Amino acid sequence: MTVDSKLIHDSLYAPNGGHVPKEGGSCSILLKKRYTSVVFCPGEPFEGQRGPGSMYPRCICLEHNGEKNGTLLATMEYYTQTTPVFPIYESTDDAHSWHYLSCVEDTQLGYGCRFQPHLFELPCDMGALKEGTILCAGNMIPQDMGTTTLHLYKSVDAGKTWEFVSEIIKGERDEKHIMGLPVWEPFLLQSPDGKLFCYYSDERYKDHGNYNQLLAHKVSEDGGYTWGEEKIDVAFPDGILRPGMPVVAYLPNGKFIMVYEMVNQDRIPVYFRISDSMDDWGEPDFMGNPVIAADGSYLTGTPYVAWIDKGGKDGTILVTGRGFSHIFANSELGMGFWEKMDSLIPIDNNYNYTGYSQCILPLKGGRQILNLSPCQISDRQALIEAAVADVYVRA
Repeated sequence: MTVDSKLIHDSLYAPNGGHVPKEGGSCSILLKKRYTSVVFCPGEPFEGQRGPGSMYPRCICLEHNGEKNGTLLATMEYYTQTTPVFPIYESTDDAHSWHYLSCVEDTQLGYGCRFQPHLFELPCDMGALKEGTILCAGNMIPQDMGTTTLHLYKSVDAGKTWEFVSEIIKGERDEKHIMGLPVWEPFLLQSPDGKLFCYYSDERYKDHGNYNQLLAHKVSEDGGYTWGEEKIDVAFPDGILRPGMPVVAYLPNGKFIMVYEMVNQDRIPVYFRISDSMDDWGEPDFMGNPVIAADGSYLTGTPYVAWIDKGGKDGTILVTGRGFSHIFANSELGMGFWEKMDSLIPIDNNYNYTGYSQCILPLKGGRQILNLSPCQISDRQALIEAAVADVYVRA
């Protein structure tokens, strides 16, 4: 039976996130790697390092900071025997080199900035915060891992110093679960009407609703000082499935794409949804559309998504994740199969940490792509590597 491929992914409510086959791939760009650099290697200026060293890199390119525009700021998880922080590294030469700038410290709870940092630059004034303010969200967790709290910090001097803003959401302590009922993986993005969204993963519904983990978000109308009620985005009341690691990007047609992993499915596949609204992602128990190539290949967890204005009238969506050393690309707004492209930073699946929650960032109007990823340097340590590639449009 022949099915019109244009029907795929057009509805948030498609049963089970079905996939409509399409001949070949649907990507109109090529990537050519130009150079690599080391963003962060465990060691100085920090002490007490331990495995896995560093993971979960995140990066932004400043666009609303005057003479600092074009500067790259990166952060990552840093694993230490002492109180952890989120290191901030800066590049002023398009990722050819990096230097230490500052660090975000847990000034409120004293637990440490342990997991899942995320950076965001405000593109306009928002509440009391001015355009160009840099936000850092992350997970404050004590050494016993007994509770989790997503906090928001700000910098008004391009990342040199940081100040506490607010608590976004707090996990719950629970004697039945080793880590309580935690929250994870904050992701910040501004809506077209000037509101700040924070998406995250939430395990607090294990005992009421039978949700192993779900995806949700909160909205702030004052730049992150106060937050509204939680709204659930993706959730399955089977006590098994664990959607996680939500990342959202703008699309050129006024819509938005969310990618997420599905733990407790075979090999942790990556799914996506497309919505007209950052606040409404359709039926929570819609599985999503798979990021999959024509040969059946797919990514395995820890996804990240970006859109670039190259590859035709609709540009190209790029998705990274662990497994198989590939970036997946689609130049038809998610319709049809995705095309595999060689990763800019090779992933060795013999190690636990390589490629874990890497990120991608368009540079120079989409003419280049920056990829940050953990790379193994020993059986217990990983550093953060950066790679820059030129983007070419196929004839």
